[in-house]
Amino acid sequence: MGRPAPPVSLIASIPPIWITMGKIFLTLFAVLFALSTTLTRAVRISKGRGEGTLRFVEAKARFLADAKENPSKHHAEIFILKYSAVWILSVGVVIASRAYEWWGRWGYIVYCGACAAPYVVTPLLRPLKGDRTPAGASSIATWYILKANAWIAVFSFIGNYWYTHYFYGVLKANYTFDAHRLNDVPISMYLMTHAYFMFYHALTNCALRFVKSKYEDDAARWVFTCALVAVMAYTTAFMESLTICGFPYYTFADRDKAYTLGSAFYGIYFLVSFPMFLRVDEDVVGGGKRGGGKGRTTHWTTFWEAMGSGMAVLCLLDFVRVHLGLDFCMYAKGH
Repeated sequence: MGRPAPPVSLIASIPPIWITMGKIFLTLFAVLFALSTTLTRAVRISKGRGEGTLRFVEAKARFLADAKENPSKHHAEIFILKYSAVWILSVGVVIASRAYEWWGRWGYIVYCGACAAPYVVTPLLRPLKGDRTPAGASSIATWYILKANAWIAVFSFIGNYWYTHYFYGVLKANYTFDAHRLNDVPISMYLMTHAYFMFYHALTNCALRFVKSKYEDDAARWVFTCALVAVMAYTTAFMESLTICGFPYYTFADRDKAYTLGSAFYGIYFLVSFPMFLRVDEDVVGGGKRGGGKGRTTHWTTFWEAMGSGMAVLCLLDFVRVHLGLDFCMYAKGH
């Protein structure tokens, strides 16, 4: 009898791609941690115990928009995060049960539309707490939830209509399921992207606001914020690529490359969109007074900032394509 094969070491049994991704994330978070040591806690002036006395106290860090000054955004972010948990759970059930196998073209549209629609329909049917006053709902023009939906709708449409073709060309990605399409992109993906991006951007709002409210506004905070946006962008892109691998009808010529370089390519979207989306109604003061307040972003400004962000991302993606020396072709009826 021959000798038994020597045991395989734990490290050797790990796929090389996971070791590579581990090194990438270890580096990213190490840099982020190092930069965090340069930050200075913000302080504010507060009334002391004695009459006419003042004292310095550390500023209170916030994840959500201020409930008193900006209730519309505060309660909208809570709603977005809570509802996102519902559709994310449903996606897990769909992937695990492989329900998509029998959906057909209209089934995809119905499901993806059902995931996205509540972000708009629910507040319209029952205004969020931050958009209600004792006299009834405040003016619809002041509702943050509608501006958030408008911003994401514009940006996600541009992403699907234009950016997807860069994935087709650079990463050799492909949607192989039978679907109604617009510009060779499944219409269901336009809808599902809205749900994904509403969740991503509400979550990163919290992280960026935490840094903004906790630390002094100086060069160190600016550098750290840039690094944080980059790390969140890459992490978000990778996690989506990882979770969608359970869906067999979105393919890549090289999935390992999609995880490493593809996540950086996809992350370009968020380098622009995360900080730009935060701007919408972020500096409202006095918003608790019957939906009034100063510093609100108009719907017009919301639309054009989303359009501008979309153009910035398109330029960045094309700069990468040119650097790689790849031709760009957009086919309306199949690539």
